Amino acid sequence: MEKVRMEIEEKRRRQARRIIEAIETGMMKRLRAKEEEIEKIGKLNWALEEKVKSLCVENQIWRDLAQSNEATANTLRSNLEQVLAAQVKEDRTLGAGLDDQTAALLDDAQSCCGSNGGDGDDGWEEKVSERCTLANGAQDNNGAGPRGTGTSSWLCRNCNKAESCVLLLPCRHLCLCTVCGSSLHTCPICKATKNASVHVNLS
Repeated sequence: MEKVRMEIEEKRRRQARRIIEAIETGMMKRLRAKEEEIEKIGKLNWALEEKVKSLCVENQIWRDLAQSNEATANTLRSNLEQVLAAQVKEDRTLGAGLDDQTAALLDDAQSCCGSNGGDGDDGWEEKVSERCTLANGAQDNNGAGPRGTGTSSWLCRNCNKAESCVLLLPCRHLCLCTVCGSSLHTCPICKATKNASVHVNLS
């Protein structure tokens, strides 16, 4: 019985050692797997940190570029506002000068009409035509051209049918009739872009 008991005890010990060895082997495998996973996560974390650093650098570059573009846009906006202000001031100056010239032209026409009251309508028409020709003299540098002199000189430069009564700005050419003045956007004489127009009543 003692011998049997000792053999059973020995078997139990061997069985316990086997179980412990199996447990240790399993734990070692799990530990190695966890270590590999930790190493993989560390590499992934390092790659993510590098990506974050590169994104921060790229973000700083884009921020600097945006600030530079904003500064350029502000400079361009300021220059544009200055140019527009200068253009408005110039247009007002030209408009004031044009109003003075138109008023002087009308005064001269009225004075011619009053001084030639006994000479008939022909003298008054000639003086008014002469005043208007002086006001429109910038249309032809040498005094000649398609408009010529006499009644045909006041025909519209576009349709050559109706009388010229529209003064174009800023070139100040009196060269279009009412219909053509509302449809054209460039001066037929100097090809300047029309900013505004004034209807001149010569009758």
